[in-house]
Amino acid sequence: MQWHEHDPGEPRMIAEIRLRRAHIDLVSPFRTSFGVETARDLLYIEVSGDGVTGWGECVAMSEPMYSSEFVDGCEEVLRRFMLPLVQNNTTAESFTESVRGIRGHFMAKAVLETALLDFQLRRVGVSLGTFLGATQTRVQSGVSVGIQPSIDKLLQVVQGYLDDGYLRIKLKIEPGFDIAPVRAVRSTFGDALLLQVDANSAYQLSDAEHLAQLDEFNLLLIEQPLPEEQVASHAQLAKVVHTPICLDESILSAEVAREALDIGACSIINIKPGRVGGYLEAKKIHDLCFERGVAVWCGGMLETG
Repeated sequence: MQWHEHDPGEPRMIAEIRLRRAHIDLVSPFRTSFGVETARDLLYIEVSGDGVTGWGECVAMSEPMYSSEFVDGCEEVLRRFMLPLVQNNTTAESFTESVRGIRGHFMAKAVLETALLDFQLRRVGVSLGTFLGATQTRVQSGVSVGIQPSIDKLLQVVQGYLDDGYLRIKLKIEPGFDIAPVRAVRSTFGDALLLQVDANSAYQLSDAEHLAQLDEFNLLLIEQPLPEEQVASHAQLAKVVHTPICLDESILSAEVAREALDIGACSIINIKPGRVGGYLEAKKIHDLCFERGVAVWCGGMLETG
């Protein structure tokens, strides 16, 4: 998309938007409860004008396994429904308002909003951290460890990440690979290790007593144990499992976060800007949790940027 009209006396405006596709192989296979990823099909948006360029990266995967969105679908929605709404003076904020009538498609919305936001911040020389109100320049980083073929291999992988300097370990779990591997990691690396688990919606409420066995390992949290639609069921699960429950896939907006907190479905939220429609909505979720004293953290989606 291109725009050519530009009054030199007006603020810098968007001249062109490009969609770019790429492909990379992962360093090693990444297995979760919903499948194995060995590569990433990538979608980027480049917004440019007057020598300034902003970028956004779509977090959707190749197949609709983590969520209902997938990268080819995101490109289609962007081309057909979202890009036609962008004018040469569109901002991230005005774009967010213009796509409220488009149901869902949060990952597609996020990649375009992010590119617009990056563009407008770069043109005025403001960092994303400053825009969001960051109070630190460095944060402690953890790593997500995929499901491994054996416990011995899991321990080897965890040791490697600890040697690399990661301060927190998140283990992917699924039925049949949960209690034993967590016990092995905790006993091998000790109680001081910051340890959490992520089920990616692999369990049902009927598994509550089984999941309660994780309580003995003093975990930071158990992330998204039940399907994303079952927010109320997480509140029931929290009555049986004493390990703090963190919601990820279920949290699609600040309003969903508010309702989840109101009913006790979680006590921690994983904020992923690319999953909730972009940084503007992500900040609303952060601010809601800050007001309520609820812990949050920011997870990744195997992005390249």
